[in-house]
Amino acid sequence: MEVKDILENEDFSKENLIRLLSTEGENRTLLFKKSAEVKEQYIGRKVWFRGLIEFSNVCSKDCLYCGIRKGNKILKRYSLTDDEIIAAAKFAFDNRYGSIALQSGELESEYITSRIENLLHRIKEL
Repeated sequence: MEVKDILENEDFSKENLIRLLSTEGENRTLLFKKSAEVKEQYIGRKVWFRGLIEFSNVCSKDCLYCGIRKGNKILKRYSLTDDEIIAAAKFAFDNRYGSIALQSGELESEYITSRIENLLHRIKEL
């Protein structure tokens, strides 16, 4: 089946998706055009900013795939203050970001859990 036929019939089987994603040239242009049509149909022409507030790279885990693992001794560690996190969330709100996510390394303690809960309450108040 030709790429044009796959797109027109919307036959997105696993095999056809693999074929579409490996296509080049004019066929790739057809794929991008179709994807833009589908995006506009379901989402519209709006663009939403999504904010990621990475507030700490301190981590208690030692996952070998991860750059912030505790065993990485050459990494400069940081942790934002609560006020810095709130300021970043306020910036996202003031600039009409669609959402924010808080992210950090993994730490397990009552203090950390309480801190994040408090931050979420303060951000929601914004």
